[in-house]
Amino acid sequence: MLVEGGKTKTLSIVVNEHGCILGHSLSGSSGWTTVGFDRALENLVESIVGAVRKSSLETSEIDIAVLGLPDIDTEEAKEYFARRLKSLGLFKADAAIVPDFVTAYYAVTLGDPGIAVIAGTGSIAYGRNSRNVSARAGGWGWFGGDEGSAIWIAMKAVEAAGKYFDGRGPKTLIGEKLLSFFKVKDPLQLINAVYSKVREDIGELGQLARVIDEAAEEGDQLAQEILIRGGRELALMAKAVYDKIYVSEDKFTVGGVGSVYSSRTLRNSFMTSVKEYLPNVNVVEPITQYMPVKGLAAILAEELSLSKRIAESIVEGVHRIM
Repeated sequence: MLVEGGKTKTLSIVVNEHGCILGHSLSGSSGWTTVGFDRALENLVESIVGAVRKSSLETSEIDIAVLGLPDIDTEEAKEYFARRLKSLGLFKADAAIVPDFVTAYYAVTLGDPGIAVIAGTGSIAYGRNSRNVSARAGGWGWFGGDEGSAIWIAMKAVEAAGKYFDGRGPKTLIGEKLLSFFKVKDPLQLINAVYSKVREDIGELGQLARVIDEAAEEGDQLAQEILIRGGRELALMAKAVYDKIYVSEDKFTVGGVGSVYSSRTLRNSFMTSVKEYLPNVNVVEPITQYMPVKGLAAILAEELSLSKRIAESIVEGVHRIM
């Protein structure tokens, strides 16, 4: 079983040794920093149980489970989920739980030297070299920055809209688009609308990233500047990791993973900036929409000494069913 956790959604799939998908299920956020430990666990279990049920198997028949989860930055958080899952008796053996940035790294590199930069609800970069030395950058959470993430873009959008409505900032489509998004008429109503989302599930604010991308595609200069800066910030994360793990004989691959890269403006800014900061690396097209499951599949293949081709088979299967 493979479980791709996220701050917005959680995907579980049951696969056999040939990479064929037997069942899948999608649930809500499994990011405890956005919805809390209990709700994150509930969504995680809902996704797991749903996928197993659709596979016509029992959870006790699952031989191995690899879970890539967000917000697993400390041993305490990892142990919490491992302990709670074990107490539920979902699997034959203990589940292998790894941070989502590790699965992103495998999705980009299949375990070879390289760096993955996640930009979804949050943002973080992680890489590893041929000597098994790893490093990370970013991932400080929405309050600590998470530059280039969907929430960071949303916060910059709200800031830009406030200044525009006050007369302190330049004219921008962002203001009207935010009013439309929250279905309010008075700009001051945005305050309650935004903070209600923060209290309920701050991850939902990440949807504003698509609104800003729309404004950028319509030619709004401020929206474009936000996305361009986001791409550069993400590239700086990659450079920070590279500087920590650089080995002269390694050929590094760098790629982005996450929904934010669906923005043409941000994607181009990221790739151009990486090439500027790190001219000797191989920059690959960012991965979006369920493709991070490729990283989980690569970890599974490594654990069971299977061909890396199984990762491609599983991804192809996910594309067919989702």
